[in-house]
Amino acid sequence: MKYPYIKLVLPTELKNVKNGQVPADRLRKTLIGGRLWHWASISFDLMVGAAKKEGIEFRNIGDFRPYDAQLAMFRDRYDVVDRGRKPQITRSFEGKTWYLKPGKSPSGTPGTSNHGMGLAIDLSMKDGSTLGGNAKAMAWMCANAPTYGFYLQGSDPKSPEFEAWHWQYAVGDNIPKPVHDLFAYLAAVAEEEKKKKG
Repeated sequence: MKYPYIKLVLPTELKNVKNGQVPADRLRKTLIGGRLWHWASISFDLMVGAAKKEGIEFRNIGDFRPYDAQLAMFRDRYDVVDRGRKPQITRSFEGKTWYLKPGKSPSGTPGTSNHGMGLAIDLSMKDGSTLGGNAKAMAWMCANAPTYGFYLQGSDPKSPEFEAWHWQYAVGDNIPKPVHDLFAYLAAVAEEEKKKKG
């Protein structure tokens, strides 16, 4: 299976926004809960709808993450003492090296996470199983998520940083075709209604 990855491009609208401090009016609720940057959320909802038609139903397990939530997660998962996790993953924060604790999955250094920009969402399956453990769902995402602007944060499943559940809207200002198609359809419907009334 080819794992889709491209380097994330920050949308122009978010370039002067501090990580973890995206204004509420630039975020939008998704159909499965949580919030993403508004264009990412619209595209995500279209993707969720397409997956559901194939019998694939997702559950949100992590979306927009304010700075304080990033910090709390980081302190829960990392320690300045190496507790022997294999393979070890480290982060630099507050002038120190922090080590990922055994049994914990990685998270970004506070203020660097794409969750803090409303561009990343962590997914599992509606039935509670993991996305990475569901071959059909993972294959569907790898084949279809890029159409909606969503990619993994890396393409090497052997990397200790690889997270099958973490998908990010990476296309910057390039609005995906399904979103363009939706708005073209809505504009056509509105025009038709206008003609009927006129």
